[in-house]
Amino acid sequence: MSANAFYRELRNLGLAARRTEVLQLYKIATSIIARSPEEPFRDITTAPTNDQLVEWPTKKATDVRQNISVVYRDRTTGHISRVPYSVSSENGVIREQAMAQAIDAYAVHAEEYNQDLIGAVHTGVYRYTPIVV
Repeated sequence: MSANAFYRELRNLGLAARRTEVLQLYKIATSIIARSPEEPFRDITTAPTNDQLVEWPTKKATDVRQNISVVYRDRTTGHISRVPYSVSSENGVIREQAMAQAIDAYAVHAEEYNQDLIGAVHTGVYRYTPIVV
């Protein structure tokens, strides 16, 4: 589906939004899916399983890193931006918990910066793997 088709579909569903904002959202969504086609669609009530972890070589770290994209809209300009956030833990946490932590971290400043939360997406999960050199 193209960005314009997405806009028309939203309009047909009665979900009115500025065209520029819909196109910005579409661009963010397609970039997230291009980098991680499966992760955004996994069950958010589950923690990552070992077969879902991508190894990330490090010098000594061994934690699990979960990446989240938090999406906000500027109330004044309508500009939509994506802010990255990472949660590290020993074995990974439930995706919903990681996203809530990301939202909470940015919500503190949303009012100060005149922003509205659009949502958060769990975009990736990595296991830090020590490499001996």
